[in-house]
Amino acid sequence: MRVMFAVSDYLPHYFPMVPLGWALQAAGHEVRVVCGAAQQGHVEGAGLSPVPVLEDVDMLMWARLGLHQAVRAGTAPAELELPLVHPETGAELGGPDEFDVDAFVRSIRGPEAGKAGRRINAMVDFAREWRPDLVLHDLLHLDGVVPARVLGVPALCHLTGPIGTEETGWGLDFIPQHYSREFERHGITGTGRALIDRVIDICPADLAPPTAAERLPLRYVPYNGPGGMDPWMARPAARPHVVVMWSNTLPNLYGARSFAVPTILEALAGLDVDVTLTTNAAAIAKAGLLPSNVTVVEHCPLHLLMPTADLLVHSGGAGGLLTATAHGVPQLVVAFGAEYRANGERIEAAGGGRLLPGPQTGADELRRSVRAMLEDPSHRRGAEKLRDQNLDRPSPADFVETLERLAADPEGAAR
Repeated sequence: MRVMFAVSDYLPHYFPMVPLGWALQAAGHEVRVVCGAAQQGHVEGAGLSPVPVLEDVDMLMWARLGLHQAVRAGTAPAELELPLVHPETGAELGGPDEFDVDAFVRSIRGPEAGKAGRRINAMVDFAREWRPDLVLHDLLHLDGVVPARVLGVPALCHLTGPIGTEETGWGLDFIPQHYSREFERHGITGTGRALIDRVIDICPADLAPPTAAERLPLRYVPYNGPGGMDPWMARPAARPHVVVMWSNTLPNLYGARSFAVPTILEALAGLDVDVTLTTNAAAIAKAGLLPSNVTVVEHCPLHLLMPTADLLVHSGGAGGLLTATAHGVPQLVVAFGAEYRANGERIEAAGGGRLLPGPQTGADELRRSVRAMLEDPSHRRGAEKLRDQNLDRPSPADFVETLERLAADPEGAAR
């Protein structure tokens, strides 16, 4: 069986697909990952085979453009306190007159439309040559449906976390709304969620993302990027162990205020806990003077820190949320932006953690929340329930059989 992965240019949305790629390869199947050139190293680093035939897309620029337009139009919820940012640079703007968004949109419309068409045609050309039996794509990359329809093979949307295909909240509809004319040229007339027949759902039952598509449950196996483990990480801590992980993406979307690491470390400095901070080198440099109870590990895969963790404090990204969930670790989400806030609301509702709104939360409230979560065993019980629900789902190795059935009978039910 040949399986083509078609992935967006945004790591957090396709990293959850990596373990399934491993399982397919281990079962003797062929996997190729069609991607942009900038993703080639990440795919190779994950042990999969990239086919870098796509032109790169600046996903953060598009996200910032949408945020800029929403803030400027006053349609963004006030409680999110979103700043007005420059779509190209991410710098915070003093007012709407500092950037001519209409002229910017006019300048990119033609070139970006041409790029979108060329990307689709590159995927179709490769698919015609390689002849995959299935196509898997992430939620940000509906273009992957086109080669599947052209070849008459199933396309499956691999979800990233609790955000699904039937979202009604502001800022939660990730399904692309801008379509190249290549869709129609290849005979595809539907748009949006109508293009998604089946989703691979990697969330425990109590975090199930909303969807009207056929839901195929899969156990979440953490992949947080490559990285090694220091021996001390395996040692049980003598006192409660709090892991702090912060998104590299947030400051690029929501400005400097969304870098909450100094505030979090200030809150933890006065507690009888051991703290491990993992983020990138630039963020570590911005964190300032570190308290004595903090150990820093640059870009450590989060799953290596979870076995000894008593609490994860993070920004609410799906990767961190599901990694903590897979290990039964309670989590405190300090959220900026709609997606992160929704993830925090859903983990809180499922009993696996708490949500604090980042723009309105200071060190004192953070300290109280951390202390309460470490002292109240109900959070650990809730997190362990979610862990058990995850373990009840088919592993990637077991899920391969589902994909084999789909490849053999594309019109049949997956289960």
